[in-house]
Amino acid sequence: MSDPYLPESPVEGMVPTLNKTGWMTIELDACSRQFAEYAGQCGGEALDIGCAYGVATLAALEQGARVCACDMEQAHLDILKERTPPADRTRLRTCVGVLPEVEFPAAGFAAVLASRVLHFLSGDAIEAAVAGMYAWLQPGGRLFLVADTPYTGPWYRQAAAYEARKAAGERWPGLIDDYPALLPPGTDPQGHPHFINPLDPDLLHRTCEAAGFTIITAEFLPSAGPRARGNEHAGLIAVKPD
Repeated sequence: MSDPYLPESPVEGMVPTLNKTGWMTIELDACSRQFAEYAGQCGGEALDIGCAYGVATLAALEQGARVCACDMEQAHLDILKERTPPADRTRLRTCVGVLPEVEFPAAGFAAVLASRVLHFLSGDAIEAAVAGMYAWLQPGGRLFLVADTPYTGPWYRQAAAYEARKAAGERWPGLIDDYPALLPPGTDPQGHPHFINPLDPDLLHRTCEAAGFTIITAEFLPSAGPRARGNEHAGLIAVKPD
């Protein structure tokens, strides 16, 4: 059954964001599912940043978590609040914010999820965002990251170029600085990102380790679509040392 609060989608398993910056998956990937479970039993507040319409937030609330849901689009947060069961609303708070500029108190969260957000940032902004997440987490808190890889989206055609750049040692080998050129013919580029910076597990691992995290897992994840190949997303789980 379709969700009356969500916009119609031409892509199975995905919902377009209102600001055209990306898509929210209907089903949770393995990393986001682990976030929801951990958030429900960690005892502290969890942050879902770049939450869109709140698929992970709602799953965490269902597990009994307290969640701060943050997104760049107030309309997404309004829809999330409408989608939240009344019994869970007292454990949800929302705020508008954009990585890496958004700020939260140091050591304020027991868990942080940033799902399918980082690939919209430059390399420097990714490093700044991860450093911010390190500061926001309590000692012993866990970080959950999911990013699109070079093997999905309209940029998958340039996967071979990414692999060559990575082999040559480029720091951000997936960076594509003309994203609108990859859109299907006839697509209005207005509102779409100017660039895209798809990531892989190695890049997430390097960035988080440099920020001070201890890495638990870093691996490829399949998309939620029916033709998933298993490498559409990169997932990482890490812990801030005590």
